[in-house]
Amino acid sequence: MTTNFTSDIVTSLPEHMLSEILKHAASNSIADFINVKLCCKAFDRASNYENVSMEKVSLVPWHKCEKGFQKRCKAANNAEALYRKGMINCFSRRKSESGLRCLKKATEKGHVEAVYTYGIILICLDGELRKQGLRVLSSLHLPKPNQGNSRMIASCRSKTEKFLRCMWVHVALTGPKGICCNCDCDIEEKPNHSTPSECQAWDASNDVSHCCDYCFWDREANLFCSLLRKYLIN
Repeated sequence: MTTNFTSDIVTSLPEHMLSEILKHAASNSIADFINVKLCCKAFDRASNYENVSMEKVSLVPWHKCEKGFQKRCKAANNAEALYRKGMINCFSRRKSESGLRCLKKATEKGHVEAVYTYGIILICLDGELRKQGLRVLSSLHLPKPNQGNSRMIASCRSKTEKFLRCMWVHVALTGPKGICCNCDCDIEEKPNHSTPSECQAWDASNDVSHCCDYCFWDREANLFCSLLRKYLIN
């Protein structure tokens, strides 16, 4: 009697509300998400892996339930799942083409860390791809002067390093050659930019107001490449 009553209540709820309940369950744990999803057909129909949170899933999952959950999320074009797959394929499995496709898809969905990673990779490839990378990174809309950009960049750096610590890094990148932009940038190249201590610090106190986009992202790309080398397995 109680079960049928509860099921009737759930069935009467609009689908967007059921989806929100499922998203909240997933933010607690995968087990909660699965249990809620299986409790009645209404939740099962409302389950949307495209927008579900992956916060509680390990960056590189080892448990069977996490792997299955992440696979379903990727199949549904979940932005976070696409970003993770792109990182693994680009830097661990040596599948750069498929990795870049995943990162591009996540970028098109507005995933901030994917925008950051995809743009920096393109910058490192030089030529027309460099210009494309700068256009991608410009979508982050870093404010000028330095208001809030440090938090965004620090967040991207932090997630990048957490990810690299969790996987076997077999691929490194060569930093951009840079261009003669003739700007009046107030950025000095510090000797320790490629040292392990710099990689660990990822000091996000970049003053965007005193440098052009070319110089800012060139330095950011070189920091990114230094971090890759730090975790590279020879």
